[in-house]
Amino acid sequence: MIKASRVMNVPAEALFDMLIESVIYDIKQSTGKTVRPANFKKGTNYRKRIKTNAKGQKGVAVKVTVTELERPLVYEARFEGGNDSYTIIRYEIEKLSEEGDEDGDYIRVTYSEDYNDVGKMSKPVRGFQKIFARSNLKRTLKGMEDSVKENMKLKEEKEKEKNGDAAE
Repeated sequence: MIKASRVMNVPAEALFDMLIESVIYDIKQSTGKTVRPANFKKGTNYRKRIKTNAKGQKGVAVKVTVTELERPLVYEARFEGGNDSYTIIRYEIEKLSEEGDEDGDYIRVTYSEDYNDVGKMSKPVRGFQKIFARSNLKRTLKGMEDSVKENMKLKEEKEKEKNGDAAE
């Protein structure tokens, strides 16, 4: 299992919404189907191809199923490949401050990946991947926080423009 956590200064709802929007975009890219956020729930599933690092391969076909969804605290999905192999990814969001605190909204985000690989080379490869994955995950979580802050800033600017136009 690989696990990484980060304390972020963003609202839990804003991070969770961005995460779900990303999954909905992935569904659209993989299947061509549009899923509305209101219809996104536990049990939602789709098929996609995940790129591999092997040259000349088109990628691995997997079935993705949302196995847990508790807004805005938990998102978990299972990626099933062939031969009983699967990966479970999970985001857990813990609120560390009360809404409206003068210091801002603080949350702890914990991301984890758990594997069940069946192939002979899987264990040595996974061990090697874990070494690099933790630092990549920390960068990914930092990037998510930065994206949420940027999105919030853009929404705020749009609101100001909208309200400024209405005042004139």
